[in-house]
Amino acid sequence: MLTFVHISDTHIAFDEAYEKPYAPYPPLVGARRLVEEVNALPFTPDFILHTGDIAYDPFPEVYAGIAELFAQLKAPVLYLAGNHDDRAAVQAVLQGVAAPQPFPFSEHEINGVQILLMDSNAVEPNEHPAGRVPEEQIAWLDEKCRADDERPLVIAVHHNVVPVGVRWFDEFMGARNGEAFHAAARQARDRLRGVFHGHVHQTFDVLRDGVLYSAGGSSWCGFMGYPLADFNDVVSDSVFQPGFSVVHVTAQRTTVRRHTFRV
Repeated sequence: MLTFVHISDTHIAFDEAYEKPYAPYPPLVGARRLVEEVNALPFTPDFILHTGDIAYDPFPEVYAGIAELFAQLKAPVLYLAGNHDDRAAVQAVLQGVAAPQPFPFSEHEINGVQILLMDSNAVEPNEHPAGRVPEEQIAWLDEKCRADDERPLVIAVHHNVVPVGVRWFDEFMGARNGEAFHAAARQARDRLRGVFHGHVHQTFDVLRDGVLYSAGGSSWCGFMGYPLADFNDVVSDSVFQPGFSVVHVTAQRTTVRRHTFRV
């Protein structure tokens, strides 16, 4: 029914010398390679889902360059804002929204699949980089997931909303009201083909109560994170490989294929 590419956490800065101690190369270099690799797939996806942290420093002017870069992709892009992004600029420049909203959310239908895009950035300043889904969006999600609807369902959000068993992913990075999000989403588990997110810079998959939570990889850098490991801070993943996921949705199942590439 539907095939899409899941990308995330490009953290683009338009400075080829932009460096961070936990990253192996500037983010712009990785983003350019990402575009090449997605375009080299032996098919054209129905769309590309970017689950946020599109830019690193959210200066509004950077998004014009991002739009130009991602315009090279052979499929349209659905964007979510991450905790590093300027949400108004994402909406105005990348989505063409005339009147940006503080915490945007939207519903789409592509090839008979219902797609819900949510915002998880309603946090207090001292909670950064944790997430929080606005209460009105939780209520909206609850309504959508309780509905008598036979369409396969895909949900997208930036932050990790269920625990993965890594302390700093769960306590420092995760969504503060993830349990409420999960309680709403699991009502549609018979037709829910996955909740797709970013933020953790890892290709994590969690299955909980019959609901698949699938994290997309980054094109820039990876964070160390293993369940049961006692990490409580950012640790660079020494074996990181940049990548993305190809997701195939049918009426009965979800297939997630991981792609990695060299920079």
